Amino acid sequence: MLRVAGACAMLLGVPAGRLADTTVPPRLGAALSYLLLAATEVCILLVDSYAALVGVLVAAAGFQMTAATMRQTIVARLGGPRASVFRAKVTARANLAMMVGMAASGLVIAAGSATAYRAAIVVCCVLTAGQGLLFLALPVALPVGLAAPAAKDSAPAPDGPGVEAGRAGSRWEALTDLPYLSICLIYATLVLLETVVTVALPLWITQRTAGPGWLVAVFGVANTLSIACLLTRTARRVNTPRKAGRAMAVGGVFAGVFCLLTALSSGRALLPAVIVLVIALLASIVAELLTVSAEMELTMTLAPEHAKGQYLGLSQTALTAATTVGPSVVTLACLSWGRPGWVLLGALLALAGLATPAVAAWAERTRPTPP
Repeated sequence: MLRVAGACAMLLGVPAGRLADTTVPPRLGAALSYLLLAATEVCILLVDSYAALVGVLVAAAGFQMTAATMRQTIVARLGGPRASVFRAKVTARANLAMMVGMAASGLVIAAGSATAYRAAIVVCCVLTAGQGLLFLALPVALPVGLAAPAAKDSAPAPDGPGVEAGRAGSRWEALTDLPYLSICLIYATLVLLETVVTVALPLWITQRTAGPGWLVAVFGVANTLSIACLLTRTARRVNTPRKAGRAMAVGGVFAGVFCLLTALSSGRALLPAVIVLVIALLASIVAELLTVSAEMELTMTLAPEHAKGQYLGLSQTALTAATTVGPSVVTLACLSWGRPGWVLLGALLALAGLATPAVAAWAERTRPTPP
């Protein structure tokens, strides 16, 4: 059911970005998307059939995708030349908010009553609507595509898919930009690491190792806090596409190390298993910090100014695709196949990361030359 919703939402990323570039001011688009998302969430309390629930979830996923694309376009506009660092700050604070949400969710689950669940849904709807209204307080700015008239004599860059800002871009320019598509594909592969940490690792610890169950909660808090506290600092250092390519390569290798160590934690006594798992967790934190910072730099910097929304919508589509199929992939690889699956997944992540420097250089070469 959630996979169907995610698959449908993927179709809206690039069109929503196109709207942000040419027609709808992003702050209004984000506000409207969040308000509609809040209204859709309320419907969860009213549905009484499986088909109706699927419809509600599909609509909610669509509004969430549109809101995320509009939000990233706003971040790109407000962040200016260092949009990736600004986005890192936003993401870091979102991680802290997520910790609060996880704690609140735990209390709701502990209560275990229908009333508590309904109250939690209502609170989420109110917070979502409030988030939408906050976007209306942002500075008013026209999309880049409307900010200036197109120049009749503008010409495309000689050796790449990008065009000068005055042309306003082809209708689906992002979908024909092979270097940018490749970067999105690489990051969609590396995003599997987050799914491994949140889905496969807890099950592996409790089912296949001698590690205590409470270790799962400790690891979750440590991971979230580390990203919240260190992501902005890391993003400041990953400040060019070339550095981002190298960071993604190193992050992919650390992701592979994490998978290998996690596989080796099975079948060991309590203390050795915990030591190996702690080292694996540290490797996963380094990998996530580097890959997330690199993705922010690459997707923000390499997206042409006149089509920021369209390109960032494509990156959101890739992210949604990874999170939609990720749980099934990592469950099959890590839990059904066991140690060989962990090793194969680690090799995939490492190879994806190591391919990034060449792809980033290719993408940088195909960007239009500033006049």
